[in-house]
Amino acid sequence: MKLILLSAILMLTINTNAQTGSWIIKLNNKEIITTSVEDENKNCKKLKNADWKKTGNLEISFTENEPDAWFRSFIFYDEDQNELFRADSINSLSISLEKLRKLYSGKKALKIYTAIAPRNPAMAVRIRIVHLYLFMLP
Repeated sequence: MKLILLSAILMLTINTNAQTGSWIIKLNNKEIITTSVEDENKNCKKLKNADWKKTGNLEISFTENEPDAWFRSFIFYDEDQNELFRADSINSLSISLEKLRKLYSGKKALKIYTAIAPRNPAMAVRIRIVHLYLFMLP
């Protein structure tokens, strides 16, 4: 019984700490946000048409509190929660605005999330997707 209780406490601790860290999002080398707090209301920006049409990149950099414990993915959704792009096993990503414009043609929102998976496949954790940022598209 003690073993089961100890295992449950360990899994809860792993689950609550699995998504700790901070992230920076840049658009055309301009920092949009630096935070460690998931807040769908604050982590949001309406893109100007001129910024969306520029050549350049969207960059995401995630700094892990436990960098060797997890594989990280970045997942891009539209306003209807359709997955449009995914990059796995990375802590940073640079994607061209040209590519994003093609993926999001006719869409109203670009939602960016991150998820983790344990490097040890025997480790069982509940995967939680964390909201990083929302761009309202022109």
